[in-house]
Amino acid sequence: MNAILSLSTLVPSLDDKKIVRERLSKATFVGIDFGTSTTVVSYSVIGDETTPIKTDTIPILQTLQDGRIHESHLVPTVIAWYDEQLLIGTGAAQLKNQLTHNVNIWFSFKMGLGVDLGSQYFNTKLPKGHAIATIETPVDAARVFFKYLKKHIEQYLRDQGLSSQIYYSVSVPASFESNQRRDLLSALASAGIPLTAQALIDEPNAAFLSYIGESNFSSLQIYIPEGSPLHILVFDFGAGTCDISILEIARSPHGFSSKNLAISRFTALGGDDIDRQIVDQVLLPQLLEQNNYTRHDFRTVDLNKRIIPNLQRTAEELKIRICKSIAAELISKKLPAIASTEESIKLMKELDIPLSQKQLKLTDPSMSYQAFQEVMVPFIAESSSLESSDISIFSPIESSLRKADLELTDLDMVLLIGGSSSNPHVQVALHKYFSDCPIEIPSDLRSHVSMGAAINSLILNGMGYSLIRPITSEPIIVITRDRRLQTIISAGIEIPCPQKVFDFCTSEEVQFKIQIPICVGNENKILTVIEIDAPTFSGFEPNTWVKLTCELNEDKVLNVSAAIGNKQVTSTMVNPLANRELTTEERIVFEAEKNANELAARNGGKPTVESLLDLVEACADAGDYLRAAETLETVQMLDKNNRRETNICYYYDKAGNYNQASKWAEIAYQKQVTSTNAYNLAIFKEKTGDFSEYERLMTECLQIDANYNAALLIYGKYLISKKNKRGWEMIERAFNLMYGSFVMNILDEVEYPRLISAAKVLNRNDVVEAVKNAERASKAENKWYSEENLLIPQGNYSDNFIKGLP
Repeated sequence: MNAILSLSTLVPSLDDKKIVRERLSKATFVGIDFGTSTTVVSYSVIGDETTPIKTDTIPILQTLQDGRIHESHLVPTVIAWYDEQLLIGTGAAQLKNQLTHNVNIWFSFKMGLGVDLGSQYFNTKLPKGHAIATIETPVDAARVFFKYLKKHIEQYLRDQGLSSQIYYSVSVPASFESNQRRDLLSALASAGIPLTAQALIDEPNAAFLSYIGESNFSSLQIYIPEGSPLHILVFDFGAGTCDISILEIARSPHGFSSKNLAISRFTALGGDDIDRQIVDQVLLPQLLEQNNYTRHDFRTVDLNKRIIPNLQRTAEELKIRICKSIAAELISKKLPAIASTEESIKLMKELDIPLSQKQLKLTDPSMSYQAFQEVMVPFIAESSSLESSDISIFSPIESSLRKADLELTDLDMVLLIGGSSSNPHVQVALHKYFSDCPIEIPSDLRSHVSMGAAINSLILNGMGYSLIRPITSEPIIVITRDRRLQTIISAGIEIPCPQKVFDFCTSEEVQFKIQIPICVGNENKILTVIEIDAPTFSGFEPNTWVKLTCELNEDKVLNVSAAIGNKQVTSTMVNPLANRELTTEERIVFEAEKNANELAARNGGKPTVESLLDLVEACADAGDYLRAAETLETVQMLDKNNRRETNICYYYDKAGNYNQASKWAEIAYQKQVTSTNAYNLAIFKEKTGDFSEYERLMTECLQIDANYNAALLIYGKYLISKKNKRGWEMIERAFNLMYGSFVMNILDEVEYPRLISAAKVLNRNDVVEAVKNAERASKAENKWYSEENLLIPQGNYSDNFIKGLP
């Protein structure tokens, strides 16, 4: 047997090669690498004896803003609505600095797939019913993008005289979860690109297929010893994700075999994140200095939706120039001296950033080599506590090695793919980390995956064979009573996963609702909560049996159904609100944001006051006080008849933005003299050292409301520091008022820290402990689902169960 690895050795012998060859000759097999920043399309067709499989990229025609046509196989994953026309690709990307993100230009929408936030682009210029296109969600944007690709793919194949019978394969990050794949498949189908089963291929696997195909026509030969499998780690670092896959290639007397050993968890980490760090550490300070502003002069919405997106393209341009300059001098896998110098790359241009009330300009943006090196430090940092360092490329690497139960010394080769892998800082860090393992870098990092997807389409659709079966990246689990977690689909199993059935039952008491929280990875990343209401007012009978059926199909799409007795009661699967772990409070924020988006979309892009107030409350509960303050500012502009300056001041103060808090305290006091407004302004007068005004305002506050707890406590402490006995009386009065409310269970939780403070002054340690216990109990309560609605698993707590978080 030939021990050299090749596509022909991986594909099993076919019964009737003539029939298969005839079928292959009548079709064209297309692979799409749908990237966060750049998309590439390739095709494969059956060749001759010299070249059994012919694979090449497909140039896509892209209209520029001036009407000229640009032809390239590299298609920026960007859509723009400009001058009453739809631009996709290079022309759209050129407008990043001129248009408004998610209003009339859309990019990085791949990373929004699988997230259900309603009409996320509620200010879109292409709303539902538009004559040209609809883009209200990431799925909408993906559909429009794929429809454009399909049109130009078909035209190119016609021009080349290739078969119009097209079979597609589309690459995705290996760690893309069920919800993300489901949205992608939906966008493809609605764009007229239906995929056969298993036609979604993990990007690292596609890269490996392309590498094997490429190696067949080069001097490189991969020898596989019999009985000693080859372990290959594929490092895929693109614009949006850092994806790791570990493959095992083995040879036995029966032939070659290939399989996934492990893939990393979904990590939203890529070149875009590096660009954002460049903006944050380099370009934003330049912009603020040139325009005489500070960060506090801008609302978060201005920074995140207008300023930062407008600076990101410039950051990317500076990054690319510096990387190319360093790469040109790279010797012996070590960074050249220039990489740590103060020498700068400068772009001779002026950037305009329009805001609602001001115009910003950035002239001659620049970045030094040393500044870029500092930006890269956290991305390439090795650490003994990588679990908490999601920004490091070594976090998913370590995670994958642990899952595969391999050491670094067990690896035989590392294959780099993805545009961000061309970053010399990344390459040098990887060479140091994999010091005893050869690292292979394809000649074209950006086209590699699409070519592998095209080869996969040919082998899968033409020969009916899947070379590398995908596996699950993380376990899928159900939260049951007592916060126990039952694994329903394990990590690392091959897909498709056969149907699995699990039995649960309700408690021994009557339940009026059943909730089944389904998570991926751990209990903080909830995919959905299946809810079943009791069919009658009397509720579910005690110990009602519930059967849960789940399966993962060939494309890693999860299907779950629940049945009571012989009747299926639900099979609803809801996309999670985010592709990351969320706290209970964060989930509530996302729910409120989704509702606000939906209502704004129905209201012509204008948010409703009621939905924004719900979002403010959710943000405050989640501790995101800055967003609460800024959202409430928007409410104040929309609803000028109601006064909300006091709460705006409060939330800014809780967020630590004292400049804005002080400003709104002054506005609130001028609008209306109340005990609260006098108290708030007094606090800021003390901070500035205006003690006479502080004393006047505190006195005024207590004249208006003699039982104002906060003033009694804070002003009481102030008077004690001045040796004034009235201070002790005030603190004792504040304590009695708050403790009385606490005992009656009517004290607002906001007052808990004040009661603790007063108790400490009066040496009431028993009260301190009681209030702290109440605080802990309140934080432990889960608002996403109720413990009393959860099910009880049947059978012993075996290896299928893992203990939940305390």
